This record gives sequence, C-alpha cells and structure tokens, in this order.
Amino acid sequence: MTVFYLLTFLVCGAYAALMLSYLIGWNKTIDSGIRIPDSGIQNLTIVSIIVPARNEEENILKILDCLYKQTYPIDKFEIIVVDDHSSDRTAEFVYSLDIPNLKLVQLSESQAGKKQAITEGIKTATGNLIITTDADCEMGEDWLLSIVSFYEEKKPKMIIAPVLLKGEKTIQEIFQSQEMTVLTASACAALHYNLPILCSGANLAYEKEAFHSVNGFEGSEQIATGDDVFLMLKTHKKFPNEIKYLKSKDAIIFTCPAKTYSNALSQRKRWVSKSFSYGFSYITCIAVLVFFTNFLILLSGILSIINIKFVLALVTSFSAKYLVDFMLLNSASTFFKKRIHSFIFILASIAYPVYVSVIGLITPFANYSWKGREQVNR
Repeated sequence: MTVFYLLTFLVCGAYAALMLSYLIGWNKTIDSGIRIPDSGIQNLTIVSIIVPARNEEENILKILDCLYKQTYPIDKFEIIVVDDHSSDRTAEFVYSLDIPNLKLVQLSESQAGKKQAITEGIKTATGNLIITTDADCEMGEDWLLSIVSFYEEKKPKMIIAPVLLKGEKTIQEIFQSQEMTVLTASACAALHYNLPILCSGANLAYEKEAFHSVNGFEGSEQIATGDDVFLMLKTHKKFPNEIKYLKSKDAIIFTCPAKTYSNALSQRKRWVSKSFSYGFSYITCIAVLVFFTNFLILLSGILSIINIKFVLALVTSFSAKYLVDFMLLNSASTFFKKRIHSFIFILASIAYPVYVSVIGLITPFANYSWKGREQVNR
C-alpha cells in the first residue's frame, strides 16, 4: 500500500507540475493581433492554401466560400483542393466554381492518403508559404491575414495555430470541445518552452523551402496518420527555435465535433496511434505520464471500493488533476470566449481516467477506420 501511495503521488504530482507549467506558458504567450508590416499589404507573402479532401461534398463548398471571403488580397493567395479518390461529388463541386485562384488536383491510382495529397498540392503550389487546412473546417474572414502578418513579423519556418470545435450541443460533444480547448492551450504553452508537442494539419503553416529542406514526409510514408506532428518534429529538429504558435482569436479554425461515440472513439484511437511511432522522445514521455496519471486514478477508485484505505490516494490524485486541468481550461476558454460547462467538466473528469485508460490499452492492438479506409496498427 505504501508503494502504491508513493507511486500515485509521484506520478500525479509530476502531471500537476506539467500542467501548471503549461498554464504559465499559455498565460505568458502574447496575444498576436493582426499587424500589417511597414512594407504595406501589396508586398505581402504569396500563399498557397492546400485543402486535402476525400468524400467531402457536404463540406467543400462551405470552406471554399470561407476562403474566397478572406480579407487578404485575392491575388496574393491560391487555393489548391487535392481530391483523394473521392467517391462522391467533391471534385464535381470544385469544378463547378468560378474562382480565379482555385486549383483542383486529383491523385493518381498509385497515390492515396493525406500525406500524398499534401505533397502533390505542394508540387503545384506557387506560394512561398504553405498553409494546410481540412475540408470540414471554417474560419473567419481575417484568418489568412492574421497568419501572414504573424509570419511577416516573426519569419518562423512553421506556424501552429488554434483549432477549436463549434456547434457542440450534447454532453459528449461538449466533452470533446473542452478536451480540444485544453489540447490547443497545451500546444501553445509547450512552444513557450520551445518543446512542440502538438499541432493540427487543419491549421498549420510552413515555408515551402522548409518542407523540402526536411524532405517532407519522408520516413513516415507508411504511417497512415501524423502528417502534421511528424513534419513538426522534423522541422523542430532541423530548425530549433523556428516554430512559433499564433495565439490569436482571428487565426482560429473551427470544426465540428464527432457526432457519435463510435466516431469520437475512432478519432481518438487515430490520434493516440501516432504516439507509438515517435520513438523515445519527450512527447512519448508526456503521453506515458498522462496515461499513467489517469490509470492510477482509475486503479485508486477500484481499490477504494475493495479497501477504504485507498480512498486518500483517490481523493488526492483526482483533486490535483481536476484542479490543474480546470485552471488551464478556464484560462484558455476565457481567451477564446468559450463557455465553460462546469457540470459537464465534473462528469468528464470522472469519466476521463476510464476513457484514457481504455484508449491507451486498446489502441496498440486495435485497427481503426478513417474516410472509409481501414487502418492497421503495426
């Protein structure tokens, strides 16, 4: 029992310290508003926005409309939709639009997957700055201007920007939204310490030259997921201190939560599956710490039912995790003007140890489906 208590307090204490460091990093990261450089808007960077799409007929027109309405000069950017063997009317819808800066690229029979789609899009790109997003996303009209003005000011090799959920209504959708908000804040905070841990290809910018300099996705082609994080890690290795986080409400990309529990579970399995491909790194250590923190809380709960002497371990570990998680969620939600559903956060905090433990234990042995393709963990 003494060993269990000691292990639980050490692991949960380390987790609390990590989250407190993220809270500090998040709060110290400056809000980056739109700043037009002295050279003027006509001399801004030429941008290529790449939108990989597979069976996105329900979403493709919406995101193209958002991109067309950007306040950034239309002659300074192009939109490249890469059709990844869609079996619906995605390509037909793109063809039907009369947008001067819109291109459609269709993958050949020997090409498939998001990494290949982005690579082919970059081959077509004429811009110096590549920005990737997803077909099921939306953004405000100043989104592109905020990214480019930040790039012009900082000149980083890569820019990570926020991705949040919108339109959440049910308990499980709100749970996803709170989780995404915390992950977004954590990604920002980690970069404050120059230790990038997360990014999303739904809102990612990088220099085309930097992409080629790190040989793109070479080395991870056989891994179905992780186009964003693998590229981030390669960029960080070659260009230390050259990845920046754009903390700005103008730069937010919005997407919708998974509508069913099964879709949400499949999505999380896909996210977690990437962790087993990073090798031994600080990201792996953080993933292991998060897993064991939640697993030990769950185990404390089970043992407390059997023996009341374990209740102190449960109460202490759960309370510490709840407190630091809420502090980070509250700070990020306030910045992004997201409503905090306190009751749902309490429910989520109780369910999270079970959720993380189950996902962590089954993912190495389970396959998952994405866009109609069955992915196999190796």
